[in-house]
Amino acid sequence: MASEIATLTAQQAAEVRERFGTPCYVYDQKTLEASAQTALQFPAPFGFTLRYAMKANPSLGVLRLFRDLGLQIDASSDFEVTRAMRAGFAPDQIQLTSQAPSKRLAEWVKLRVRYNACSLHQLEEFGKVAPGGKLSVRFNPGLGSGGTNRTNTGGPASSFGIWNAYLPDVKRIAEQYRLVIDRIHSHIGSGSDPEVWKRVTRMTLDLVEQFPEATAVNLGGD
Repeated sequence: MASEIATLTAQQAAEVRERFGTPCYVYDQKTLEASAQTALQFPAPFGFTLRYAMKANPSLGVLRLFRDLGLQIDASSDFEVTRAMRAGFAPDQIQLTSQAPSKRLAEWVKLRVRYNACSLHQLEEFGKVAPGGKLSVRFNPGLGSGGTNRTNTGGPASSFGIWNAYLPDVKRIAEQYRLVIDRIHSHIGSGSDPEVWKRVTRMTLDLVEQFPEATAVNLGGD
């Protein structure tokens, strides 16, 4: 059953303007809760962790709502890691997935924030900071899908993730720094085709087979 989207009446909008001024953003708690509960009910016989990509909306109120519902966080910057902790998330409930290298990586490693290396450079920087440590690696398996070219984050036209042909380099760096790659991540894009997502899932699982210590697969796409 499709849920109804709540809208403000003209009178309610006037009350908001009177109380808080403008510009002002108003969010419907019931809609957010319903969306989270739908995602939490995703069938996963082996279990799964639901992460909120907080770049969508880093409002402390939204973060605390999702925290109380049991979601964890995918942060895309050092700033978001800090903000998630301010909202009450434990460091090990936060995963940093960023195209840009982290300027606070050593600090996050010490706090046990989870790290997702999105490039060979990031993987090597993690190895220097935390030799022998555990982390996730984001791959571009070679295929993606999005509502537009700008929202397609997989395939040869995308710069997101480590291109699959560089898998030997990933292994070499991991061996050099004795790293344990226990999670493999891929994200195909926003506004994506579910059928493409299924194909990329299979391609990602093929990559997982190359990492015997990997126990989790992180799949993205919406």
